Amino acid sequence: MDFYNFAYLPQNFADKLENLAKIARPERWKYLQDVNESHFEYPILFNYIVLTFQRLYLMNTKKPDFGYLYMNNNVCCFNTGLFTKNFESIYVLLYPNAAKYNQAWVLDGFYKASSRELQKIGRLPARATYFDNITDLIYDTNLELRVNIDHILNDERNKERIPIVYRSLPNLPMLFKGAALEYAKVRIMENYKSAVPQCFNGKIQFLIPISLGDPEKVDLSLAVEKVEDVYTGRTCLTLDMAYNNARLIAKPESDWLVGN
Repeated sequence: MDFYNFAYLPQNFADKLENLAKIARPERWKYLQDVNESHFEYPILFNYIVLTFQRLYLMNTKKPDFGYLYMNNNVCCFNTGLFTKNFESIYVLLYPNAAKYNQAWVLDGFYKASSRELQKIGRLPARATYFDNITDLIYDTNLELRVNIDHILNDERNKERIPIVYRSLPNLPMLFKGAALEYAKVRIMENYKSAVPQCFNGKIQFLIPISLGDPEKVDLSLAVEKVEDVYTGRTCLTLDMAYNNARLIAKPESDWLVGN
């Protein structure tokens, strides 16, 4: 279920989103680069809420008795997965949409667990989960990595994500498949957190750092997925895209992704 089809966002939704950013534990909710991909001041936070709902709706469909969504004729509630500065869980509260719109619900706001607005909720909903075992989030450096370099360099969407200074270099294939990938492997062996997990189409993938020039500067990320006993990669992401995707599972801490 798409969040846009589920809930109507009121005209003051941007203010509600800003309030959520203020009450939640501090982190980066804006893109590093100036891109016009969102109408909101906190595009990463907005995408996080939308994708979290989609995950919860799917989980609730599979396990309706587990309590991923609280819903009756009068109110709907779900867990954002975020916490306040004092580690209280934060929830989304929605009410039936009385206006003549397609969505059945209208978003009321974001509230911490102890708020008066949530007292009507008997059992507060559970957080979304994305993995069965913590080991699913650790990249296995013993496995082979195979990269579809043709798809990365010939697909326009992938190529546009490569910094323009490298995009047309005749030796780009050698840079990418050679030094960039080897250096990425070394970084992961040095610190396993360098391979950052993301959830894509219900599967865990890893975002690995790619440096095409200065090894101290990460230029983009390669998304890789484990198939049998091999990692395969065919998609590149900008650093903002990578952060946006990785944030769904947990707040990224790897230095190359948080901009340290």
